[in-house]
Amino acid sequence: MSTTETLSTSPTIRLFLVAPKDLDPFGFTTRASSWKATLDAHEFTPEELVDRALHTLQQAGMELIEWKSLLYRRMGVPVIIKDYHYLVPDEVLSEASEILLNQGLPRSSPPTLLTKTGGDFYTKGVMHRLTRSTSLADAQHLVIFPYSLASYAPYELSPAPRLSSLSSPLCTTVLVPRPSAVYASILRMMVSYPRWSPTRTVLGSDLSELIGYNLYDLQDGYVDADDEELCEELGIDHRVEEAVEMARQWGRAGEWRPEEEWMGDALAAVIGGQGNEEFLPWAP
Repeated sequence: MSTTETLSTSPTIRLFLVAPKDLDPFGFTTRASSWKATLDAHEFTPEELVDRALHTLQQAGMELIEWKSLLYRRMGVPVIIKDYHYLVPDEVLSEASEILLNQGLPRSSPPTLLTKTGGDFYTKGVMHRLTRSTSLADAQHLVIFPYSLASYAPYELSPAPRLSSLSSPLCTTVLVPRPSAVYASILRMMVSYPRWSPTRTVLGSDLSELIGYNLYDLQDGYVDADDEELCEELGIDHRVEEAVEMARQWGRAGEWRPEEEWMGDALAAVIGGQGNEEFLPWAP
């Protein structure tokens, strides 16, 4: 059954619009600058919309950093891309959002379910819907976050080809952090949240997946340590040793920031099985 919403166009005129049938009380609520622009935008696929949006932001002089699922997929984690996450400079976050809004990508507010389970990954970013559907299961978004959330330093970033299935993308390059900076950013963020906060829980899961797929280079990202035959077949001991050595190599190369050298030891302990991400330092 359709629902209606009232838009005030003047003190004396009210316009009644029929909301889409897929409007879901458990889905995303949205705000668009123009219903026509929104409808026009949704004639394109989500990936086409993202490509056009990123190109427009870059044309406006904004440097975009690939983040979250897109970055993890680049690092070998077989992530299914539902939402597209990018970092933009803090001072232009609002401007970037206005540009996306004017391109016909309405802003979305996440349902309480997601803010309770995803924390700041749903409250610190600005979500712009890419799909007609607003339902929790089907909606896709381009989400922009402030640089400061991930806190990458300029020297930790380099331009790289943007991963895209489009034959002729408009946006061809984005900034990508070096691997050590990805792990350092996760550890830095984990330290800043209470132990059982939803944001820290997500970060711990991200760290575990990255270690399994990126550092251990396991096809499934995980192996049962009690399955000795499989562990021997996959050369788990050697994979772990190499991953620990990689973390230590980053330290020898000076890739940890001053006063963050502890990250190398902490990461090596988690990789080697002497520690667990749950016991990494946390905020009060």
